[in-house]
Amino acid sequence: MITALKLRSLQDERFFALLDVALDIQGGLDFGEKPLLIPLMRKLVRYEILLPGATPSMMDRYCGLRWKAAEFLQREGYLSNVQWRDTGLHRWDSRIEVSVPDEAGFHAIVVSLTEEEERRTPGEASAQDLPSAMARVEQLCDAFHRVALRLRNRHADRPCLQIEDEYDVQYLLGAMLETRFSDVRPEQWSPSYAGKQARVDFHLKDESVVVETKMTRTGLTDSKVGDELIMDCERYKQFSGCKALFCFVYDPEHRLKRPDALESDLSRKTDNLLVRTRVRPRR
Repeated sequence: MITALKLRSLQDERFFALLDVALDIQGGLDFGEKPLLIPLMRKLVRYEILLPGATPSMMDRYCGLRWKAAEFLQREGYLSNVQWRDTGLHRWDSRIEVSVPDEAGFHAIVVSLTEEEERRTPGEASAQDLPSAMARVEQLCDAFHRVALRLRNRHADRPCLQIEDEYDVQYLLGAMLETRFSDVRPEQWSPSYAGKQARVDFHLKDESVVVETKMTRTGLTDSKVGDELIMDCERYKQFSGCKALFCFVYDPEHRLKRPDALESDLSRKTDNLLVRTRVRPRR
């Protein structure tokens, strides 16, 4: 498996080829594509370092880097049955067919790759496609509890930030989102559902992602959290600016009895809306 140290040791070109391919595969997983095929040559190149010029030799090199990245992921155990699929057209139109034996493990390495991307290019614009955006949101949610604990203490008895309710969660997560996304729009109105209209916590406009937050409290059981999130999913299906919904449930006291089941039940692709639910911190 790929450790953080191993990721850091990769040269930029190889690292971004690995991230590029992993994001394509994650996108295929999110949308349930079978067989799982990714292009050898992307129509829109995410990272200029991989294709600095559109000459035939550079395009061949770009394709070669993506193929080698898929092979690397296979050697590390994240992929199996990596095969070259010739379409019978130009060589650049070929596809890479892969199998993912452990989707949860693959998803974890995608998040690790986005963390390393931020370390290498702090403050720079990241790719705006859906897999990249969802991975970056998850990265921030993974870090949320550590940041919240850090903000509890300040020097010389200065006022500190205590996360006591959902509004505090929104306040801190909104600031964290601003570090990774260029256009974060808080508290926009969503379409009405069942006669009610609600506010979107955060709309990442360029990426067409909505981020919804919850915080557990006394009386808010697993089933009630689930019911609220199901309502959110139904409402956002009607929101034209939303291709994906990321539901972040902050559970600092581990009140939820079956957080893994909640994540699994409410993470799906339905009616052209990708939904991912994450409960943090992990037990």
